[in-house]
Amino acid sequence: MGAFAALVMVMGNPGAAIAQQITGEIGFGGAYKPANDSFAGALLQTATSIDYNGNGIQDFAFRPVILATGDFAPFEGLLASLSDFLFNPLPAGGVNPLWSVGVFSFALDSISIDTQNASTLSLVGTGTVSGYGFADSPGTWNFTGNPVGTRFIFSAGTGTVAAVPEPEIYAMMGIGLGLIGWIGRRKKLGNGAPA
Repeated sequence: MGAFAALVMVMGNPGAAIAQQITGEIGFGGAYKPANDSFAGALLQTATSIDYNGNGIQDFAFRPVILATGDFAPFEGLLASLSDFLFNPLPAGGVNPLWSVGVFSFALDSISIDTQNASTLSLVGTGTVSGYGFADSPGTWNFTGNPVGTRFIFSAGTGTVAAVPEPEIYAMMGIGLGLIGWIGRRKKLGNGAPA
């Protein structure tokens, strides 16, 4: 009996459910501010960190989920928590969590700068997507921001992120950013500004 119990403990309980890998993609959009390593404002081409609130301190902000597929699908339209982060260099141990929404979070393990100039900041990397009731899954992510830090698109998933975004990603980013601008304009017009 003792040997059988030890074998069950080593092999695990065959009757226990095995958690499934997380699948799908998720994207966030909104405003941000390129910043230096102290989270003070910086030019896009010299930035070393991302400040989502633009408040000059390392904290977090809430941004809308503008795309969600697979296991992330129930969270489309909700707000995700995004952590401000230093990308050059990435801190030892990464950033955990980089983002979280609902039962999911993403721990950033690696980062590379795909493009950084006066008009574009594009970052790509890998990490681990965790979710309650799911097995930790390898994930990829991509951050693309425009000048002056007015808008960004951030996507993550459990597949491979290409170093150069596909045309569909640019179309999705354009639609998402247009929607964010339209919502902002409607709010501005709703506050008594002339049409």
